[in-house]
Amino acid sequence: MNRADCRTIEMVIHAFDERPWRHAGEREITARVGVSKEHLDTQFEQWAGVGLSRFMQGLDLHHTRQKLEEIRDLLAGSPLPEPSCQLRSLSAEQGKGQAAGLTIKYGFYPSPFGDCLLAMTDTGEVCYLAFVDEEEGLSPREELRQSWPQATIIGDDGELGSLVVRIFSPQGPASLEPLRLLVKGTIFQLKVWQALLALPFGAVISYQGLAAYIGHPTASRAVASAVAANPVSWLIPCHRVIRESGEIHHYRWGSTRKKMMLGWEACRS
Repeated sequence: MNRADCRTIEMVIHAFDERPWRHAGEREITARVGVSKEHLDTQFEQWAGVGLSRFMQGLDLHHTRQKLEEIRDLLAGSPLPEPSCQLRSLSAEQGKGQAAGLTIKYGFYPSPFGDCLLAMTDTGEVCYLAFVDEEEGLSPREELRQSWPQATIIGDDGELGSLVVRIFSPQGPASLEPLRLLVKGTIFQLKVWQALLALPFGAVISYQGLAAYIGHPTASRAVASAVAANPVSWLIPCHRVIRESGEIHHYRWGSTRKKMMLGWEACRS
């Protein structure tokens, strides 16, 4: 998706946020965005597989609360399915030594949710995936270098483009051959990220629910911090964690992008 189309979808979600969908008709939304209903329907169908109205239903509180109930029932009834990605982890101490021998290639690519930076080690493991924002702070490239200061980091000259297409398949990561991920973190962070990998495509879970699932029912704040520290967006699906109320809020790469992701998944699951 090009930047102009991405910006239009962001504007639609902003309009939805300003006045919840149940109180606003399509005409009001389209008037705020300045694009015809027909054009938006075509754009959303090409992007998410459904028209504007159906997409917005996936962000409605009734829908997100229903999805929270579904994951509670799923967790109560049986273990979650096998993760779609294989996670290899390094402790902080291991990272200091082993990262020194790594070569990491990275590149900037378009995705269904805006431009992203993807990085992969010379051993074929994805070690970083972040979205590009115009907000202040470290750029994804700076964060990558800060995350792997001992590694040799070079541009990929477009080599990872086909992998980006696979990663953002409309059928979700589970439809692909398992990808291998390499991350560094604390024991608690790794436990949270491993649990996130088991969440099914299109599912959502609350911070409290995730804390209970990993055996730390009173650690929802620590879980939220671990979720926010996730270095491999989308593949480790931290965007699937929402408030117990069903509200979709903070996200490391912007709450609007989080809503784009969850709405996109809801339409395809």
